[in-house]
Amino acid sequence: MAALTFNNVWKRYDQVEAVKNLNLDIRDGEFLCLLGPSGCGKSSSLRMIAGLEFISEGEISLGGQRINELEPRHRDIAMVFESYALYPQKTVYDNMANPLRLRKMSKDEIDRRVKETAAILEIERLLGRRPSQLSGGQKQRVAIGRCLVREPKAFLFDEPIAHLDAKLRARMRGELKHIQKTLGTTTVYVTHDQLEGMSMADRIAIMRDGVLQQVATPHEIFNRPANVWVATFIGDPPMNVLNAEVQTADGGLVARAPEYTIAIPDRQAAALSNARLTDGKVQIGIRPEALRLSQTPDAAHPIAGRIYAVQPLGDVEIVDVRVGDERILVKTELGTIQNEDIDVPVFMGYKPEKLYFFDAVTGEAVYE
Repeated sequence: MAALTFNNVWKRYDQVEAVKNLNLDIRDGEFLCLLGPSGCGKSSSLRMIAGLEFISEGEISLGGQRINELEPRHRDIAMVFESYALYPQKTVYDNMANPLRLRKMSKDEIDRRVKETAAILEIERLLGRRPSQLSGGQKQRVAIGRCLVREPKAFLFDEPIAHLDAKLRARMRGELKHIQKTLGTTTVYVTHDQLEGMSMADRIAIMRDGVLQQVATPHEIFNRPANVWVATFIGDPPMNVLNAEVQTADGGLVARAPEYTIAIPDRQAAALSNARLTDGKVQIGIRPEALRLSQTPDAAHPIAGRIYAVQPLGDVEIVDVRVGDERILVKTELGTIQNEDIDVPVFMGYKPEKLYFFDAVTGEAVYE
């Protein structure tokens, strides 16, 4: 078993609290992504697992064994860095063989593991080259291969493809996911890029200012975010958030702002009635793809605004609409807007089932 567990873990750098009371269970064989902006505590958490950072308080266990006091080399964990950390004077074969030689393994066993791993990564033809003769993607595969040959209990990845170009990143995301699923090794992957987390991980742990915000599958994170911060962090373009006040109207509830009134579906109205909102203040979340546009006013498009900008993106376009003092992004099919001039009137409709509501004071989501 190679499950990883954080139990009330803190990391402090003098007076700075980088990780605050982290409790997290990473399942045996799971691919978990630690996701968040720079400075949120994700890399500090990863480095505490590896033994590269001292644990200020709490306990980390691997396979049921407390590892706080174990030296890094005794933790049976392999880590891949963004910088590759390859020996420039050694060949690919020797870079991959190095950790096995340090373990005093036999030459035959080293040779078997290196060649089997090279076959998995499709780098057999590169074994005689040095790092200076490799592309960025090839170096990354060698760095991964050096970890795979060890057959560790867990893999740790610290922003391993952040510096690669967009095309190569897309390819490497698929390769890393395929390798992890093939081997079934517990994997913790740190990144600030939501696309990496959403496309690769079994579950995502989102952090902000050292505090764990939510742990769930990518589908759950996207469709049932725990709070408004998570909701706006996940999604590209990000979720729109509108400020309004919940009021009673015609026997139901509406969310009212100076420029628009949004009818609240019955199930969400019941949840909002029980939520004890401060002064009825609420934030409405709606993703750009859940909005629709028209340049003709009608009952299906009740929110009036004016075009701020239009961004064509292949077969879709992002329309930036100004509504009062707020800006709303709409993702729609290319050509939906015939007149793309700035300040042209436009009207928005929405899918009621795709509305999200958040307490305006706490930011917590309100669900039925």
